[in-house]
Parts: sequence; C-alpha cells; structure tokens
Amino acid sequence: MRSMKPYSNDLRSKMVAVYESTEYSQRAVAALFGVSPATVRNLGRRKRETGSADAFPHSGGKAPALNDKARAFVHAAVKQTNDLTLEELVGRVGRRHRKKVSLSTMCRVLQALGVPRKKSRSTPPSETLPGSSAPAGSTSERAESWR
Repeated sequence: MRSMKPYSNDLRSKMVAVYESTEYSQRAVAALFGVSPATVRNLGRRKRETGSADAFPHSGGKAPALNDKARAFVHAAVKQTNDLTLEELVGRVGRRHRKKVSLSTMCRVLQALGVPRKKSRSTPPSETLPGSSAPAGSTSERAESWR
C-alpha cells in the first residue's frame, strides 16, 4: 500500500478558510478541493484545538538498526574482504558489536554505504542467456557436441 504525503500547510489553510466562511458545508469544501469530508472535519477540529491546521512536524521515524560505529565496521570489513556474504557480515557484526540484524537489514546497510552487490571479479559470468531461463545451449546440443 502506498503512503500519501501530507497536504501542504497552504492547502490546509485554504480549506479551513473556505469552510469557516460558512458559505460551504464540509461536503461542499471536500468536493471543491477533492478530499474526503473527514479531512475537512479533522482540519477544522485541529484549527479549533491548536489554533492552526498546519501539519505536525515529522517525529523522526525508527532508529537505525546499526549505529555509526557498527556501520563503519561493516564498511571496513567489506573493503578488506570484498567477497563476504550477507550471512558472514551478519555474523561478524553479531560477534563484534553484539547486535543481531537480519539479512535484509544488512543488505539495506550495504546499499546505504554504497557497496555494490557484485562481490568478486573472479566469479564467472552467468551462462544464462538474457530473457531465457535455460542455460546457453540445451542439454541435447551439449550432448551432440561430445560426439
């Protein structure tokens, strides 16, 4: 489900001003601005209770799973040994910083640090052709090449 951005303070003020002009009902204001009647009702209530219909400031969100010291450790570990798997990184962080994180969290940490997912240049390229789930050359073609 997609989360919506809050309405701008300017739009909030305009909706409340039109509603307070008493020329329009909540439903009429909602139709005029393309919002629900509950939005107009809530903005009016907020204006009465707080003196302003402005949005509340952002509360900050969830704290990061790894602090700066642990992130620096992950970055240094990947720089030193660039073919570590996510599981190995999770294990090292757990042993060193006594912090248990999931594989998906570790993946997001690496993305935030700008570390690419390709680990080693020595890994051979995939033999799967683009747009195909079959490896290059079917089994029967490879069998005939042995004859």
